[in-house]
Amino acid sequence: MSFAPKDNHEAQVQFALERGVPAYIGLLGSMKLSFPSRVFDMAHCSRCLIPWSGSNGMYMMEVDRVLRPGGYWVLSGPPIGWKIHYKGWQRTKDDLRSEQRKIEQFAELLCWKKISEKDGIAIWRKRLNDKSCPRKQDNSKVAKCELTSESDVWYKKMEACITPLPEVKSVSEVAGGELEPFPQRLNAVPPRIARGFVPGFSVQTYQEDNKLWQKHVNAYKKTNDLLDTGRYRNIMDMNAGLGSFAAVLESPKLWVMNVVPFIADTSTLGVIYERGLIGMYHDWCEGFSTYPRTYDLIHANGVFSLYQNKCKFEDILLEMDRILRPEGAVIIRDTVDALVKVEKIANAMRWETRLADHEGGPRVPEKMLFAVKQYWTADSKSRR
Repeated sequence: MSFAPKDNHEAQVQFALERGVPAYIGLLGSMKLSFPSRVFDMAHCSRCLIPWSGSNGMYMMEVDRVLRPGGYWVLSGPPIGWKIHYKGWQRTKDDLRSEQRKIEQFAELLCWKKISEKDGIAIWRKRLNDKSCPRKQDNSKVAKCELTSESDVWYKKMEACITPLPEVKSVSEVAGGELEPFPQRLNAVPPRIARGFVPGFSVQTYQEDNKLWQKHVNAYKKTNDLLDTGRYRNIMDMNAGLGSFAAVLESPKLWVMNVVPFIADTSTLGVIYERGLIGMYHDWCEGFSTYPRTYDLIHANGVFSLYQNKCKFEDILLEMDRILRPEGAVIIRDTVDALVKVEKIANAMRWETRLADHEGGPRVPEKMLFAVKQYWTADSKSRR
């Protein structure tokens, strides 16, 4: 994860998405980041204008929360390299020295090991487990976070506290389990599944889910043969489950934003990250944190059944239309009752639609709706 500032280059997120790079509009302020704990291999900040030394180290503690055991934090720009660059930054040596000292103190408190500082770039590594840092365990200067679960982050205030890691038996063990290198980790059993951390899912159900989505994607390709040709670069899965849709599609030609609705029965976002995929929490009764026209294809599995009686279908569809590029595609998998309502609204939005039977045959109550957003502009009369 790389933090970018909103400065004179205001549209950095939009630039990234237009280049086909995963990005979203976020804020490191008073609320927790919309990710579970222990998901990123590295966090990066290059002149990102975040006051790391302020707020009692709260922002560094939030980075610590989302970093995996053994993960890296890379920092460049003020105050790193102040001895050489202080004149260009128009700040005093004492001011910059004091800021870096505070950062170093917070890093030590978090038991981050400094790996390197060279040419204005500093790199720290997070501890593998809590046993390897006994002084952190006994430190009374900072509180331990009290989370009901690692996914308890939606609209939760950020706190100046350290998130404890899962327990281990030895100082050399990786807290939460060691991951396979990519791409092996894509289909290997994630540690959260293997250790029973995700209620309702076992190794067997995980493997069955992978096989099921292989069938689903094969069925999609029969209707949309452009699915993995590079035509669709930025793809969104609105209800990603275990991330199997994205895993089947995995290709250098595309990437998938795996969204896990916060109202889902079980939080699976940690599993998605352990597979080497990316994603975030979201509530589809609200707008998604991105610019208009940034996704080439949107996949929605059971979204409308999930949000039945929670918000209007047209509001969800209008948000999908906002973030979908002209001539972008939509694949919706849901009950026939939900899709009949969705198709009526989609046609009113000038989408070209096609309702199709489940790959298992017409007697299966679940159906598929394929749609394409049309390119159109308002005529001169309607603009008056």
